[in-house]
Amino acid sequence: MNPSLFPSKILSIPFITITIFILITTVFSSTKTISYSDHCNSFVPEAIPTTITYTRFPFLETITSHYTGAKNILDQDSLSHSYIHFKPKDYNIFKTNTSNTYKTQAQLTFVPPSIYHFQSYHSRFYRPLVFNLDGFLSVSTNKLCMVGSANWFSKKGKRLKLDGVLKLNLPRLMNLNTSLVSGTLESLASPHDSDYFEPISMMGFPQVSQFKYKYSLVSNEDCNGANAVEHPVASLDSLDLCSKFTYRFLIYQMESQRRGYPFLSLYGFQCSVEEKKLRFLVEFQNTSNTRWDKSFNPNVTLIGDATWNGPKEELCIVACHILNQTDPLGSAHVGDCSIRLTLYFPEVRSIMNTHTTEGQIWSTKKADDVGYYEPIKFQSFDHSSEYYGSMYEFTKLQKVRQVCPQTNVGKREGVEYPSGYNGDMSFDMSVKYRNMDSIGSAIPIFVREQFYHSYDAFDSNFGSWQDPTSYTGPMNISYEISFRMFANLTSESGSGISSLFSTNNGRVEISAEGFYDNETGRLCMVGCRNLPSSGKNSENESFDCEILVQFQFPSTNGNNGSFLIRGSIESLREKTDVLYFESLNVVSLTYTKLEAMESIWRMDLEIILDLISVLNFEAMFSETPYLQNIQLEGSGGLLEVNKVIVRIVTMVAFTLQFRLLQLTWSKKSGNDNNGKGKSHWNHEIWTLVICLPVYIVGGLMMFLVNWKNDEYFISSNRSIWGDLRSYAGLTLDGFLFPQIVLNMFKISKGNALSYLFYIGNTFVRTLPHAYDIYRSQKNISHQFHQFYLYANPRADFYSPSWDVFIACEGIVFALIVFLQQRFGGRFMFPKRFQDTFEYEMVPMIKLSNSLEKKLAVGGYLRNSF
Repeated sequence: MNPSLFPSKILSIPFITITIFILITTVFSSTKTISYSDHCNSFVPEAIPTTITYTRFPFLETITSHYTGAKNILDQDSLSHSYIHFKPKDYNIFKTNTSNTYKTQAQLTFVPPSIYHFQSYHSRFYRPLVFNLDGFLSVSTNKLCMVGSANWFSKKGKRLKLDGVLKLNLPRLMNLNTSLVSGTLESLASPHDSDYFEPISMMGFPQVSQFKYKYSLVSNEDCNGANAVEHPVASLDSLDLCSKFTYRFLIYQMESQRRGYPFLSLYGFQCSVEEKKLRFLVEFQNTSNTRWDKSFNPNVTLIGDATWNGPKEELCIVACHILNQTDPLGSAHVGDCSIRLTLYFPEVRSIMNTHTTEGQIWSTKKADDVGYYEPIKFQSFDHSSEYYGSMYEFTKLQKVRQVCPQTNVGKREGVEYPSGYNGDMSFDMSVKYRNMDSIGSAIPIFVREQFYHSYDAFDSNFGSWQDPTSYTGPMNISYEISFRMFANLTSESGSGISSLFSTNNGRVEISAEGFYDNETGRLCMVGCRNLPSSGKNSENESFDCEILVQFQFPSTNGNNGSFLIRGSIESLREKTDVLYFESLNVVSLTYTKLEAMESIWRMDLEIILDLISVLNFEAMFSETPYLQNIQLEGSGGLLEVNKVIVRIVTMVAFTLQFRLLQLTWSKKSGNDNNGKGKSHWNHEIWTLVICLPVYIVGGLMMFLVNWKNDEYFISSNRSIWGDLRSYAGLTLDGFLFPQIVLNMFKISKGNALSYLFYIGNTFVRTLPHAYDIYRSQKNISHQFHQFYLYANPRADFYSPSWDVFIACEGIVFALIVFLQQRFGGRFMFPKRFQDTFEYEMVPMIKLSNSLEKKLAVGGYLRNSF
């Protein structure tokens, strides 16, 4: 045994002792428990658990919540929303020896908008803060106390162990006034300890079973003070009220601001189907964005009960304030229930009346009371796709007949188009103007007398749909069309469309109606858009209805040679009119069902081709995920492609290529050692001197030409890296060019390259372009490049002309190498420039012994003289 490899016994014994002591101390400190009695006995006395119980306490599980505090460990914005999630652990609730007291375990999760977990390699990793808690619940006093800890990291990356005590005041048999859950979580560490966190105040509203919640403060008479409705309203009696309002944020715009907030949101979180009553959070907002979390800001939030008033066809809401928020364990409660809201739903929608909901909010207090304010009207945003039983009135059909060009094209034999009711009528789109483009959508609202929405087709609120084959020919249809302002729009480049983007939100929103012919796939409509005050020609003009919208839908069976929906949006006004704008071209960005089915077969084929062509370096160095899980409607399941396997195969091919390079280098090094490699290195250098400038000049030319050419791309947003990567693919396609130049310098014959090597590589480099030619014949659009698994147009120069050029280039280069190895490196030059050096074996002639002696003597004599 080598003693130098081991410490001496004298040094090893204390080292081992110290190590064991540290481990024992660490384990002991990490597993020590927090004393419940020291921190909770005064709030909920400790008891002895007896038997497990399967009783659930849903009032412990808040459906919507808010918290503040702990800013020293959690990043929080005072204007942002943050919420908690309190979840008792299943099968961990026990009865105790004290009546109405239960032992329970739970997890308390804090979810702020952005949780700073740990920063490593300049990247942020976020996760919620989770406390594991143990404690006791007293049903008789409606209090809960628990202790526990959470593992966390400081902003500098130091590991923390946060110990805390949770105290909550809980409701039991609830109504609007007694529904608040409130409490605190306080740190058990000293304020100077690194594990200390500031106290956290929290409050929330739980969802409980219907028989435990009493809608005692709301009735139809509570909203009698509302102003009379000025127009007919729709009936919601036939609709599922709960599904329309629960677990959804509904945003409305108020006519005047309340406390500086122009928007109002409703979030329904509990509903009684039998009573047609709901619980709502009513919140004032300064933004029209819809939130998807379950938080609220108690400073601007009301809690309310609602009931459906059938005789008046309106929703009546009684709302209350959250009072004494700063004292969550004391006097915090729901009170001052003086706020009323009504919502009603217009019976008729039209091209110039597109909102679906109207309402008002007011106070029942007297004018001189604190908190009183006049009734404020509000309504949903225009171009809403919500449905509340309304009908649609077509008012522009006569104008459509006048402006839409008439065609005599009838139904083509064997060609079928969308019926008008299926999901292909709704699509995302690219809107192009000159060299700019934007993204938008086109969604049908009504098809004839039926409300349309693709994801609501089987909703219980809509009853039975018409059979798509039951009606053929032109049909009335209305659309909502919207798209964003062009990203690179300037006053000069956008001079022809500046009147379109005069809205504050930077979007163009158009309501349109017209005719769709399901025998030809042609849709022609007249559109209207709201005008801001600055864009009105007169005080009475609030809409620009001089807009022509046309779309041509592809056939559903692919017999018209296209999968894309194409169209245009243009102004019917004179060019001198201030509201005139130049024509916009539209192309769909959405898969049709037939194209999705075609894509499944295409991707299967491309997976096979990609595995065959393993020399695909883009698979290793791509910036974006190369292969991904793709869900396509009608696929019968998920098309799963494991990119790891493909990359492993690619790496194997790369390793073999590297091994070939190593062998070549070793051979050249051996020639250098034998003194035969000097001329060879000279040839290599001259080959580099010629090829490198060619590549640089070619790259510059391709960059300048390709940067301005967007013929094959929907988006004009190009990158230098993308162009360089495409040009690198082109140079790899011509991988034999340096060998051709080297053969010309060496002016020699011989099989320097194996036939299988250069012919096989030529086949691999040519195959993607041959496949792209086939793919273009199938009318597969390059706009869906994110689903290309092979021959991606974003990764190389792919177009009919480039495909033919590159395929011919590969074949010609392979033929030249073949001829060079057969007839010499300069076979294509005149004979005086060829100068091929070859060694020819001369046969030996057997001479007689006498002749050999004479020749030897003669040679000796010559040498002597």
